Amino acid sequence: MSKLIENIRTWYYKNLANGTFNIRFLIIWFMLAIFPLLVIPNHISIQFALGIISPEYFYLPRYVILGIVAIVALIILLKDRTQISHPAFIPLFFFIIFATISGFLAPVQITAWIGSPYRFTGLSTYYFCIVLFILAQTTDKTDKLLKAMVYTAAIVSCLGLLQYFGINLVPHEQSASGILSYGTMPHPDFFGTYTAFILPAAIFLFLRSQKLYDLVFPAMISAGQLVSLCRGTWIASLIGLLVIIWYVWKKPELRKNLFIFLGALAAVALALMAAKHGLLLSRIVSFKGSSGISLNDAAGSYRMYIWRGAFHLFLLYWAFGIGPDHLIYAGLMTPAHELADKAHDIYLEMGLTMGIFTLLSYLAFLGLILRKWKTEIGFVLFTMIAVYLIQGVANIDIVAIMPLFWIVLGLALGEQLTGRD
Repeated sequence: MSKLIENIRTWYYKNLANGTFNIRFLIIWFMLAIFPLLVIPNHISIQFALGIISPEYFYLPRYVILGIVAIVALIILLKDRTQISHPAFIPLFFFIIFATISGFLAPVQITAWIGSPYRFTGLSTYYFCIVLFILAQTTDKTDKLLKAMVYTAAIVSCLGLLQYFGINLVPHEQSASGILSYGTMPHPDFFGTYTAFILPAAIFLFLRSQKLYDLVFPAMISAGQLVSLCRGTWIASLIGLLVIIWYVWKKPELRKNLFIFLGALAAVALALMAAKHGLLLSRIVSFKGSSGISLNDAAGSYRMYIWRGAFHLFLLYWAFGIGPDHLIYAGLMTPAHELADKAHDIYLEMGLTMGIFTLLSYLAFLGLILRKWKTEIGFVLFTMIAVYLIQGVANIDIVAIMPLFWIVLGLALGEQLTGRD
């Protein structure tokens, strides 16, 4: 017994020494590895200005958990008197100032600070994400964190693949509404965002590995990306893949595994196109000549209509916006009689709801994060961020994925500061 206790103590201190049991590492690890899996059925109904929201399993539970984790992280940062000195913190500071002004000017204060009960992406969510960003840029062991992120994404993708073939292990309050593959996300589009965002890390995990079984992870995540049936995220993933091919082509030692992955990707795509009566193939073919790429109001599930209406509102409220997460109050209805509560473009959404000054500060902040990378892991993080930002042209920020994106921004800044690999 004493020998066992001694072995446990030795193992503990060994992991403590290399950072695995560092509380900062554990917080970021939890957010990357566990947070995406949290789907919590509940019976909580929410009453707000436009009515009563039925219980949902994806937004409110994650918002509460995000808030708790961020508060713990903030306590640690304050206790340790964490220093922030990178130039990126200058536009981030202005982003916080302008967004906060927008919040104080907003018509519905509870929505401005907490967010609409459909999304929970008000100012507090941004504050929580910024705290995690600051914590992440001080965290070591980026490689281990990315591996945890990839492993979890593979699990989520496996769940989404099972859903595609009619086996659903994840409860959804709208399971009867025809939603097909969503993994552990609220909607297939967000499942597409999640898989597209993490796929570059999974590809590099395999490229750098000497083990063929690591091919399972990018192959599974690619399958999840395909069965999400979200064409906007397909485009972002394709661009990310082309960037990776360009980078790897200059590294002969990685080319063999790249060709193996591309072969596996082709095999996965062909197998899925042959399944479900060609559903995936029909979705791919519908790129050509469909309303999905036309400029009429129905384009992209009425995205074009929403963009036009949102841009018109932006021109009227360009300085500080209509209020964080406030589009739901603007009465923007699609021709299908659906109320638009997001602009379906993260940049237009930010400009519309929080103003041009907030948007410009955010873009300047991102520019300083992305301006250079020194290491291979830095390139992986750069590609992940780029993919997320590209898909954001036709998608939205949600509380289930936003914290992951901000954490990766923090990891990228940490790589930029230290040049570690």
